[in-house]
Amino acid sequence: MEQSSIKKLTIFEHQFWLQILGDHARFILNGLSPNETTFIKKADMFISKFDNLLDLSKQKLSNDELDELNTEIYKVALKFREFKLDIINKQLTDKIDISLSSTFINHMVNELDDYILILTALIKESYSHANPIHLHLLWLSDGAGHASIIASNLDITQKQLIKIMRMYSKNFDNMYLKAIEYKGYMRGGLTDFPALNKLNLDVDEIMNSFKEILKELRENVLNKKVLSILPPLSYDHMFREECYYLTKLSFVANINKPNCNPAKERIE
Repeated sequence: MEQSSIKKLTIFEHQFWLQILGDHARFILNGLSPNETTFIKKADMFISKFDNLLDLSKQKLSNDELDELNTEIYKVALKFREFKLDIINKQLTDKIDISLSSTFINHMVNELDDYILILTALIKESYSHANPIHLHLLWLSDGAGHASIIASNLDITQKQLIKIMRMYSKNFDNMYLKAIEYKGYMRGGLTDFPALNKLNLDVDEIMNSFKEILKELRENVLNKKVLSILPPLSYDHMFREECYYLTKLSFVANINKPNCNPAKERIE
């Protein structure tokens, strides 16, 4: 891959992921009890760190400056990973007052692990596009979680929307199970086969429709037309992640690049 292409992809990854991780820090901060002062301070610190790194990634950087940024992000990402895992450990064996579930935070760790994998490849100058199965295993599970969380946090009066979200969650779970099996099939050396191509197309169709519903929900929750405990930022965050998933999938599968920007500025 040419140096100019690598640089462009590096900026693309940073401008998506740094905003996503800034969202994660905000979700953790908002979920913590005021009594959890130590964790609150750390969450605040990570919000500032990721916001500052995001601003840096938007500047015109030389190759050397970009290398320095990669290394700095990598260090902060590892510390953020430790922070998230510390919260999970406290939830499982000790005590911490936070309204986020262990699985919700675990999914945020899964996402961070993927970014760390990308950062490692960038630092070693060995970046390559993830294969479809890798993308499906990360983002289909995530999508199922998104739909389930939405269903659980919509007001009880929103029965039709709750039903729709449960349907999406079930469909994403079924596709995820397919992806697990297909990964096993590929141990024989195959990297491309008709059933996988069909899964790619099915994902493209259902994730695009889910993405559009997220877009509508974001606006309707913002305008109080749909009643939900989740803030508009949550829907906006999910939309950007589904957009990223489809964008990355379009690099390695026979689907069209989605008409959206994974690095679109967040709704606060």
